Amino acid sequence: MNTISKDIKNRLFKTWLEKEPIAEFENWVYSSTELKDQMDSDSYYEFLSFNYKKTNAISDLKNLIELQLTQPELETWNLKRHLINVKERNKNCIESIRKFYSLNCKGYDFMDSLAFDFGLKLEVPYISQNVVSFEELTEVQKEKIISDFYPEIQDEINKVMSWLENENIVLLGKSNEFGKLKYIDNRTESQKAKKNYTVEKSWWEFWK
Repeated sequence: MNTISKDIKNRLFKTWLEKEPIAEFENWVYSSTELKDQMDSDSYYEFLSFNYKKTNAISDLKNLIELQLTQPELETWNLKRHLINVKERNKNCIESIRKFYSLNCKGYDFMDSLAFDFGLKLEVPYISQNVVSFEELTEVQKEKIISDFYPEIQDEINKVMSWLENENIVLLGKSNEFGKLKYIDNRTESQKAKKNYTVEKSWWEFWK
């Protein structure tokens, strides 16, 4: 696989996120000398010969784009996708917020604030809504919880996004011997500082 520039990968990422019309991406592929120069000939031909007007073209195009990525890059893109979903409050932002808690538990402990200040309140809604599980929440209750997250959650997302962009956090796309997701932590000590999280007594009483 040839090395392609960050600018090209950003363009691929934008298309992968469906932030750019597929017709614009098609025109760019045909006209971009940089893409031709930097991408290996077989991959470049795949983009040139791709049928951008077929049914489900975007889904197949995403698969084609993913072939240009290493596993760490793909994992980073997936995390950024969830962060952007929540920052922009897209329709699937609830699942992305829940994902923050899951990823923290799986090893991405640099996401502790997103996990415990926000994700946990959806995973354990008894704390604020007096129900046992997320599945018991009404749409009104979900909207109330989510609305209370903003704008604070966007500040946390900006922080994590900056760590990824500046390579303060570098995802490795693999797990350690204990099954925990691995990453390189280049943050300063102040950036690594964690909050002391406590769970309300009523939650513990409920589970006794």
